[in-house]
Amino acid sequence: MRAALIAIPQPGEGPSPKVAGKTIAHRQLLFAREAGCKSVTAFGNGASPEGIELRHAAERMGLKYHVISSAHALPGIIRDDDSLMVLQPGLLPESRVALELLRAEGDRILVVSAGPGASAGFERVDLDRAWAGSMTVPGHLLGKLADLPEDIAPHGALLRIALQHRLPEARLADDALDNGGWTLVSTPEAAAAQTLAWQRRHLRETSPARLSRWIARFLATGPTRRLLDLPYIRSGLLVLAGLMLGGGIASGLYERPVLGFALIALSVPVVEFFLALGALAVAPFGKLRHWPWLGYAVDAALLALGILAIDSLAHRSVFPPLVLGSALLLLDRRGLPAWLEPLRDRMVIGGFLAIVASLASPELAIMLAGLLVLFANIIPPRS
Repeated sequence: MRAALIAIPQPGEGPSPKVAGKTIAHRQLLFAREAGCKSVTAFGNGASPEGIELRHAAERMGLKYHVISSAHALPGIIRDDDSLMVLQPGLLPESRVALELLRAEGDRILVVSAGPGASAGFERVDLDRAWAGSMTVPGHLLGKLADLPEDIAPHGALLRIALQHRLPEARLADDALDNGGWTLVSTPEAAAAQTLAWQRRHLRETSPARLSRWIARFLATGPTRRLLDLPYIRSGLLVLAGLMLGGGIASGLYERPVLGFALIALSVPVVEFFLALGALAVAPFGKLRHWPWLGYAVDAALLALGILAIDSLAHRSVFPPLVLGSALLLLDRRGLPAWLEPLRDRMVIGGFLAIVASLASPELAIMLAGLLVLFANIIPPRS
């Protein structure tokens, strides 16, 4: 069985910095689970808020959890035939390459070139190499800790023991230290800078042509990026989007179609913001949950409001919104030139409907929007 050793604050120490809403210890826990660890040993104050939070997170993942305050307690937890993954305090471990090196069968020390490693804050081993902040140690070597002072930090002590016993090494490419996926974070300032880079790294670049998605990405990586730290923020966004869509349909019932189209248009970046925060919440190793029904909910609201907005015979009320909705669904399934990309965006369509309906009539607005989207459908797709 493989276990992980993760540092948490010692008694008297303040809380460790957070990166995108999770402590470094929590992010190390995610890495350890991905690397195949079945249990976690936390070194530090188990009664601290971070220790309690880490315990709950480990239990939710189905991992065994232990807390130690002395390095001498490790041999009593890790059996001789087990393997212990050691993660240096402050290490933000998200490199897929490093993960594969550590997940491979057999124990090893992860190293990098001495110059780049030392510049990044890692401990230099000799003139050629530096410890990359992680290794896997066979359980039978942990008994060597009993020969050392009881108050010694286990991470550095285990590195010395592994080096003395010539544990095999695996070299991490130097460029793995450049993209933020394998770095040391020791101060709140470094964590704040890393949070912004982390969020941008885990959200796909989005063209301004997809305006609502571009706005959501800006919100997730811009001034409101700290919203990720708030509990229930995603639930709140989902409720807000539902209220806006419901309000849009209700506006049609009360003969306020312009307001209704505006509300539906504004709900789209809220939905995209919800999806962006969802992608960040499971990054980098979690499985992203897909929410296709959210897009259909926006289309259904547009269809319902379009029908309610046209005060005429049934077939005249239903046909234009149905054509617009069908054309939008068809447009989602084909490639488009960049200059037509905005027509996929329901925020753009809803805003167009609101503006034209305020200047003329809802029926004319829906028919014009339908013609525009049908026109986009017959343009040859991009190669």
